[in-house]
Amino acid sequence: MQQKHRRRLHQDVENDKHADEVVKQLIARLNASRLAPLPSKPEERCALTRGTWCLQYHLQAPVPRFPPPYFDKPCPNDCNGVGNCNYEHGMCYCPAGWGGPDCSQPRKRPCHHMGQGKKDAGWRNLSAWSHTRCAGVCDDDVAMCYCPADTKYGHREAPPGAKPGAPPEQRGRPLFMCNPNTDADGKKLWWGGTPYNDIFGPEGWCNADKPAFKCPCRLDGLQGELCDEAVEQTCTNQCSGHGECNQGFCKCHAGWYGVDCGLRRAGALPEMGDQWTTKPWIEPTLTHTVATEDPPLTPTRRRPYIYVYDMKSDFGTDLMQYRIEGSHCLYRHFAKGNQSSWVGYNAYGVEPVLHELFLTSEHRTLDPQEADFFYVPINLACYFDLYGWNELPAWPPHTRTVRPFAAALMQRAALRWLNATFPHFARRGGRDHIWLYAHDEGACSAWKGVWPGVMLSHWGRTDFPHASGTGYLNDNYTYTVRNRLYGENDLGDWRNATSWAHPCFDPAKDLVIPVFKDPQHYRRSPYLGAPAAAAPRDLLGFFMGDLRLADPAQDPHCVYSRCTRQTLFKLGQEQGWWAAHRIWINDRTKPPPLPPGAAADYSSLLARSVFCFALLGEGWTARVEDAILHGCIPVVVMDDVQMQFESILDVGRFSVRLAQADMARAPQLLKAIPAERVAEMQAALSRVWFRYRYMGLRMIEDESRRLQRAYQQDAGGKAPRTPGSEYSTSRQDDAFATILQWLYHRIPEVHGTQGSREGAAAAGAGALVEAIGAVSDGAGVAAA
Repeated sequence: MQQKHRRRLHQDVENDKHADEVVKQLIARLNASRLAPLPSKPEERCALTRGTWCLQYHLQAPVPRFPPPYFDKPCPNDCNGVGNCNYEHGMCYCPAGWGGPDCSQPRKRPCHHMGQGKKDAGWRNLSAWSHTRCAGVCDDDVAMCYCPADTKYGHREAPPGAKPGAPPEQRGRPLFMCNPNTDADGKKLWWGGTPYNDIFGPEGWCNADKPAFKCPCRLDGLQGELCDEAVEQTCTNQCSGHGECNQGFCKCHAGWYGVDCGLRRAGALPEMGDQWTTKPWIEPTLTHTVATEDPPLTPTRRRPYIYVYDMKSDFGTDLMQYRIEGSHCLYRHFAKGNQSSWVGYNAYGVEPVLHELFLTSEHRTLDPQEADFFYVPINLACYFDLYGWNELPAWPPHTRTVRPFAAALMQRAALRWLNATFPHFARRGGRDHIWLYAHDEGACSAWKGVWPGVMLSHWGRTDFPHASGTGYLNDNYTYTVRNRLYGENDLGDWRNATSWAHPCFDPAKDLVIPVFKDPQHYRRSPYLGAPAAAAPRDLLGFFMGDLRLADPAQDPHCVYSRCTRQTLFKLGQEQGWWAAHRIWINDRTKPPPLPPGAAADYSSLLARSVFCFALLGEGWTARVEDAILHGCIPVVVMDDVQMQFESILDVGRFSVRLAQADMARAPQLLKAIPAERVAEMQAALSRVWFRYRYMGLRMIEDESRRLQRAYQQDAGGKAPRTPGSEYSTSRQDDAFATILQWLYHRIPEVHGTQGSREGAAAAGAGALVEAIGAVSDGAGVAAA
């Protein structure tokens, strides 16, 4: 009996040991599948920052978040049923085609050379080509061209008496960028390139069920060879699920308003107009708006508080509706089957991204009286994309000259509207207003009236006086424009009010921010968990991009990129940099000769390079982000120009500056950097790379998770342990968070309370000196 008892005890012990082992294995497996923890202490999160801006933000005390305010001020004539009423101000916001205080007045954008019946005023009366010249019938709300009504697949408008804004009886097939090279009699036309019968003949595009020739389908919301597959159109935050998207204008459902239909009218029920069940495909594009939570799901908040204007349609949604090219002005769209998709590379993609981020941010306030800053979302970069395609829009009206001139006058018009409509700009002389300049030479030509504000751009040019460095005449902001083009008071030389009045960038009040890159652009980055392409990195130096090789006559004086790209390519070819140093400089279509089977896509090549050259383009370069997001040390070649976040991060810890005069010595200078120093810079990159990418929007975060989890699955469920990979799916301290943290530190200066007790309270900086003093040198916070 005693013996049996001992045996049972022995078995229990063995079972317990076995159970412990199983638990340990489960814990080990679970830990292996988890990303490394994110830094949590302020001094850790502020690694590699310059000055105290980062610590100031993290040391502020959060305060309770309160329910949002509600408004119910009616609008005249209910905005004619076509516009949206802003119930805070009782003001109508109108779609393209409609205007006036109640959206009842026609506001047209005719096609180029349009005559009677919305048709061309005479095919042979004008030989000039234009983007919006129309050989069919024009939708003159937006200047879009379709097959004429007398063809089988022609555009047929809503019948007489239909309610305002009614859709056409038949949209018809598009004729955008598809014009005949002869008339019906075979006489030559100089503004088209397609045989007449291919468009209008019995078997042509406008008449045949299965035409042999097909015009391009480029309008947002249409897909397929015959341009007859309707998909969801693209709007800001997809109208928050509370409206119908019309080429960038949200027509809000009853009870909702705002540019993204994200604001609820007083008394309206929260569930009114929800589309998650009727349009489930929009859910992956919707980002939750924190400021409208009622009751607040996010119980506390931190400053800065940002008020986002709903700008008049002229400066915002009109430009989205006028773009016609479906991929312009967007960072995402809907592909076949309503699959949400990236548009590919949009150089100015930060414009729609920042707008959605500010609208949905926890820092947004709906009360302008408490706002620390005001974001002014005018679509300047979108205007650059569509400028010159049509006589409208234009500032001044019906004029055409260089794009920066028109953009500056558009800014002036927007500023006048702000001052006539709201009291906020005058409160602090515009110092608290934030303006974005995503185009190539940034704020160099900003209208002087907005210059006191915060300028966000990709172009950190610091010299003054300055002149345009672009090789593209239409973007030359120092081009002389005759005074009569102002169309009103003689203002003298327009440059006195723009580029001669201020520098391009003032590091004391402005910020050079990163370019937007969707996660697919850096999909082979080790920071997302991609396995190393080569260990160690086997390319010493790398650059692939536009070198003006295809057409040297395009830039005969070597102006583009200040001739840095062309010069570096020539040096590399003449001195044999690839064979001697493993430095590859070439056109974007020519990858280096790698072993068979080696991945040669752009992301993979960046991930296997030690140094990546950041060379100028027409202005700013996106190659800084390309390098950093792949763990490649950027070699910055742009004299007198700050790189992204250079004024607030210790960029010398993770990048190399190469003077343009020293490009010939690039291999020797790079090889002279000790291996230990290279390793230190690579380690620094892992602690800062996330500040150069934007998260915070649903589609971006979902894509990051998808990529990271795919790599994790390939690795047997083990999460990546590459330094920096802990940020792979996190928005913590990303580019947008960095901008907000920096803005917080500027509150006392912007509000005029710097140095006062009130200013210290506004910045939440009590005992900051002691806190900073307690931070060790090892935390990586460098002195300004």
